[in-house]
This record gives sequence, C-alpha cells and structure tokens, in this order.
Amino acid sequence: NVDNRPPRKRAQAHCGAPCARRPARAGRAFEATLVPQGVGRRLHAAPAAPSAGHMLKWLHGDSKRTKANRVFGDVSEGLSKLYKESVLPLESDHDFHSFYSPALTDADFSARPMVLLIGQYSSGKSTFIRHLLGRDYPGLRIGPEPTTDKFVAVCHGPSDQVIPGNALVVDKNMPFTQLSHFGNAFLSRFECARLNTATLEGLTLIDTPGILSGEKQRVQRGYEFEAVVKWFADRVDMILMLFDVAKLDISDEFRRTIVGMKGNDHKIHIVLNKADRCTTPQLMRIYGALMWNLGKVIDTPEVSRVFIGSFWDEPLANDEQRKLFESEENDLYTYLAQLPRGAAVRKLNDLIKRARLAKVHAYLLDYLKRKMPSMMGKDKKQRELIANLVTIYKEIAQERCLALGDFPDPRMMQEKFKNCHFSSFSKLDKKKMEELDDMLATEVPKLFKMIPTDQDTAEAVTLSQVSAQASPFAVMKVGGQTETSVFQQTYLVRPNVDEYVADFQALGPNDAGKVSGQKAKGKLVESKLPSNVLHRIWTLADYDKDGSLTLYEFSLAMHFIKMKLDGYDLPPALPPAMLPPTSEGNEEEEQETHE
Repeated sequence: NVDNRPPRKRAQAHCGAPCARRPARAGRAFEATLVPQGVGRRLHAAPAAPSAGHMLKWLHGDSKRTKANRVFGDVSEGLSKLYKESVLPLESDHDFHSFYSPALTDADFSARPMVLLIGQYSSGKSTFIRHLLGRDYPGLRIGPEPTTDKFVAVCHGPSDQVIPGNALVVDKNMPFTQLSHFGNAFLSRFECARLNTATLEGLTLIDTPGILSGEKQRVQRGYEFEAVVKWFADRVDMILMLFDVAKLDISDEFRRTIVGMKGNDHKIHIVLNKADRCTTPQLMRIYGALMWNLGKVIDTPEVSRVFIGSFWDEPLANDEQRKLFESEENDLYTYLAQLPRGAAVRKLNDLIKRARLAKVHAYLLDYLKRKMPSMMGKDKKQRELIANLVTIYKEIAQERCLALGDFPDPRMMQEKFKNCHFSSFSKLDKKKMEELDDMLATEVPKLFKMIPTDQDTAEAVTLSQVSAQASPFAVMKVGGQTETSVFQQTYLVRPNVDEYVADFQALGPNDAGKVSGQKAKGKLVESKLPSNVLHRIWTLADYDKDGSLTLYEFSLAMHFIKMKLDGYDLPPALPPAMLPPTSEGNEEEEQETHE
C-alpha cells in the first residue's frame, strides 16, 4: 500500500506531534526485518498524546454508563425524561407534530386520570357527572334540550371557579396547553370548572357538548369537533359513551366522532342509561338494537362492554332488574375508583405506542426523501409515491423488520402528503434512532418494574356510590369480591341443627345415629345442584370421612347447599369455626335428646 500523504502528515500520524520534515525512505518492509524487534515500534509507533476530547470524555464519563445507572423517582418522572431525551428529538426532526399530535408536556405525565364523556344531547352526561360529585359544578345546566354547548374540564380546586379557555391553555400546570392550536373559535367553547370535592382529588371529568342528530347536524360549530374529541381521546384514561334507551340511532356526526377515536378502542366503555324506563322484554330488544348499531361503527372483533343502569339519584320507574342494575353500577364505579392505580400503566403504554409510531414515521419520511430525483420530475415522482403508499409500507416493514400494524392509516397520510414536498424532509439520524431503540429495549423495562410500587402508593378515587367497606347495596369489586362473595363470611358459621332434625329423621338413621351416603344422596339431589358441586359439599360435611352423616354433618351439608343456591362460593376446606361444638359422644346424646 502506498501512503500518498505528505511526509509531515505521515510523521504526525506515527508520532502524534509535529516534527521536522524528513524524506521518505523506500524499502520500509525490507528495512523492518533488519531492525531488532520492538525498536522500530518504539521509534515509529509512539502512543499519541491524549486529546482534549478524550480528557472531556474521561471527566464527564460515558453517557451510556450513566443512563444504565440512573434511577427515576417515580414512573411519571421517568416517562417525562425518556420522552424528552429519546422520543422528542426524533419527532422534531421529522415533523411528527404536524402529522399526528403536538408534543407532550410535563403536565401530560403528571396529570390526574381523566374521563371523557361523550354522547348525543340529553343522554345524561352532565347528570352522570352531578351523580358522581353529589352536587352541581359551576356553570352546570341540565335540561332535555342541548344545554351543554362547551367542553368543560371539571377539576379539583380550593373553591368554586370557572376559568375561560384562553386563560386555561396558558397554565403549564394543566394538561391543556396544546389545545391552543385549535384557535379562538374552540377556546371560546372551552372552560374549566373547579370545585372542592373529594371525588375530583383522584380524577378529572371532561363534559362535552351533545352530539347532534337529524337537522341539527347542519349547524356549524365553528371548530373541528371530531379533531378536539380525538385530542382528548388520545390523552384520557377512560371514555364513557352514553346512550339513552330512547335514542339508539347513531348520527353522521356521532359516526365520524367514533371513527376518529380509532386506536383508543380499549378505553371506550358503553353506558346504556335510563334503563329503568323500560320493562325487561323492552330492555332485551333495546340492548340488541344498540349492539347492532355499534357493530356497524366500532370495527373490532370483540363485543363492546355495555353498562346497563340508571345513573342518577331519582327513584327507579321500573325495578324489575334492580339486581342487574346494582351489579352493572358496581362494575362501573369500581372501574372509576381504580383509575389512579392503572394510570401509570396507561401512560407507559401510550408512550410506547407513540415511540413506535415516531420510529415508523421517521423511516417512512426518510424512504420518501431517498426516492425523490435530484433534478427533474419531482412532482411526478411524488404523486407516484403517494399513490403507492401501501406498497411502500410493506417494503419498509420488510426492510426494517417493522410491524405493519405500527404504520398510520394510509388514506390519512395520502391526504397530508399532498401538501408536502418530499425533498424537504430531513434525513434519518441513525444516532437518534439508536437512542430510541435503546429506550424501548432498556429503559422501558426499568419503568415496568416500578409499576407495582406505583400502584401500591396510588389511592382509589373517593366515590359516594361505592367504598372499600361493602354494604348490601354496593360493593367495590376488587380482590375477587363480588356482590355475593363479599358476604360469604356470614355463611361460614355453625348451622342451626334444629332446622334439619325433621329431614334427618325422615331418612331413617341407624342405631349409631347416622345415615348412609345412599340415603343422604336422595335428599341432597333435590337441590338440583350438579354432582360435582354436591361432591364438594359432601367432602366438606363428612369431616370424619366415614362415608355417612351424623345429624350435625347432615346439617352442614344442607347449610352448604343453601349457601350455594344463594350464589355464594363454597370454602376450599371446612373452617374451624364450623366444626361441631361437642365431641362425637356428646353429639349422640344431643341426637337422643332431639329424638
């Protein structure tokens, strides 16, 4: 190999410092054989002097080692730092915020869980909020006509206060600063209602204008209603879609709103409100009609969860399905009360989804830029690329080992690309892409390990409709508790033997005061419980395992049958509190006394 550099440069490369000019010598390979081993190396391969860059790297330490050793205070803090360091730089380079949504702020990660309520007018959205809070929020007005004409963020505050939209979006402590890009037409229809109530210490409620139907759809709102709902849907923890039993139709505006929330299907919960106004046969037909209407709009293979009930404080007009209403209401109230415990998981999931989208978006724009010609025919080539966007998705997915499900809607991107110039797109920064991949592979698992601790410290939302202490009317369904299992302990006591003496004597006990299994079987099967359940009951009752039942054991069996028929789960083993109070001899004396 011939070194064509000037002699001074060659000397600096060997010695690491400038030296006097000297002529190059030929036959270096032959000359090296004559030099003793190690001499030439000391002469020509002297170690280079440490540069300023090496000194600074030594002083500041390796950045990767620093990231590997860092610890976050909580999940929200970690999410905020990871987003700013690894996701936001890539988003800024490739104009992510113009295509999808604005950049996230610290308030987006630290805000309380939010619940969005949407539905047609007079479906009970505002009434549901008043039902949860136990009072009216400032500015609330309820009526059969479209009364709520604004987006209202109902938040906690020291006193009653209404904050207009223009003032609200400049408060960086609130997660609404990004709404400013919707303009004054929307901000004049947006406000925050603050009030001091225990429920709002754990969550924020978003009341929305009633979705229009019929001729009212022709009224222009003055702002992009579907885009605003989409913005909220991407950030809230739960979406409650309310339907009135008398208004099951889905208008065009409602359809566009539901389609616009695509990607947040897991947050949507359907509420069939005012169900006490119809009888049981009517309720069955209404439920079927609702599911048929939703099936044409919500394009998911799973059946949407529907909560049936009347979510207000008025007396029930028809209480045929009171038990059903109580169970459905307990389910919904438990979801709401447990939102703070799942907020960290939701925020982490949203950040991962956003990071994957930013990654795909960067590869897409880099691909389009590389395919553009350098001189002529740019417009024609751009139109061709837009038309073949679906094929381009497949090529990028195969080339970069990406999932097609991470790519955005091609029709939406084709519309946005019409106003873009592909040649102006930024090139892909491999270092920033590696930073994003490292975050997903290394930093995110660290945050996952912190979630159990974060959930343990989070407190449930205080709701007057349900609490940790169960009552005969409401049960918080956590820890496997249900309306029946929560009162299981009331059955785990000794049975009243006097109630079953007559049935026991009718079976004809033997001289030992016991009835055989065959005789007892005829009485036990009268309950119509399946044989596997009766086997478990027999195992619990026959505690001495002799294959026959004494009076007390027979009382235990009948007691467990009654317990199961009332909907309670059987215990895995006979509790000590249910063992007989006396010995077997005393029990025989007790039986003789009854005889």
